[in-house]
Amino acid sequence: MKLIYSEDHRGHAGAKEMRYDEMIPMMECPERMDVIMGALTQAGFTDVVAPNPHGLDVVHQVHDPAFVSFLQRCYPMWEAEFGPGRFATAYTFGMRGMDQVPNGSVHSMLSCYTFDVCVPFIAGTWRAINAAKDIALTGVDLMQAGERAVFSVCRPAGHHASQDLAGGYCYLNNAAIAAQAHLNGGARRVALLDIDYHHGNGTQRIFYQRSDVFFISLHCRPQDEYPFLMGYDTEVGEGAGKGYTLNLPMPRGTGYADWGPALQIALDRIRAYAPDVLVVSLGVDTFEADPVGGFTLKSPDYLDIGRRLAGLDLPTQFVMEGGYAIDALGLNVANVITGFTQAQRG
Repeated sequence: MKLIYSEDHRGHAGAKEMRYDEMIPMMECPERMDVIMGALTQAGFTDVVAPNPHGLDVVHQVHDPAFVSFLQRCYPMWEAEFGPGRFATAYTFGMRGMDQVPNGSVHSMLSCYTFDVCVPFIAGTWRAINAAKDIALTGVDLMQAGERAVFSVCRPAGHHASQDLAGGYCYLNNAAIAAQAHLNGGARRVALLDIDYHHGNGTQRIFYQRSDVFFISLHCRPQDEYPFLMGYDTEVGEGAGKGYTLNLPMPRGTGYADWGPALQIALDRIRAYAPDVLVVSLGVDTFEADPVGGFTLKSPDYLDIGRRLAGLDLPTQFVMEGGYAIDALGLNVANVITGFTQAQRG
């Protein structure tokens, strides 16, 4: 399987995040990519492809152009006001009942276009965001050229980003951009399966009124876990999209004995939908020792997940999302890809 990867993410580093009652170094760090790429290489996946540059046309089909412009301009505007060497984050957040149209201030833009304090901006943030988008779109290009499966090793992740909101380490929604590009390339229907521990609230919001992308998410229930406000099983889509969102929330402490049957429900629904392409938002923060997770999956479980995904026999694009247990992160990601490719070979 070809891996699409770029070193351009490295400049997005060194900021801090609010974790409940304290400011801590970002869990989402460049070292994550080091262990993932190292483990994939050790597992025999050495066909690494650099992303080709893509413009913003597909991005603007998924995201509000004014929001995308904000992502590009945020840090330069912040630096002009405060000087270099600092990270930008919102001081207030837009609320219902407040005028949420941003003015020319970077502070108002941060308030309107971010929903939490886990999306800091530093000098290298836009370059990393743009590279992640290119990694996702290059994966689509490769599949259009005949590849049956690819892995877009994106950083930063994307599934919490909606049309006009960044949050949860996510700025542009790489998986959603990939899904749209597959449709642009001729796919009639795309299934987008999110197996991250956290609900893909941004992806759901993007496709909630559409039937050409079936969004399925396995995640910790919102009563227990971030993002707390979305991901209930009653959320099934609306309008033309009614019936094309499937949420499978589970309580903290869920292990593979219960997570696996939920995956089977998702796979059965995907088969019934009969998509032309499968996009997998691959998060492995379901691991038992993940510092921001709460499920109890073990490393061998990810081999089985990969095998079962391959059983759909669909053109498949993996897009990297979360996973923060550094000691096991690489192994868990490599196990998914290994299980998938082994099952493909039969």
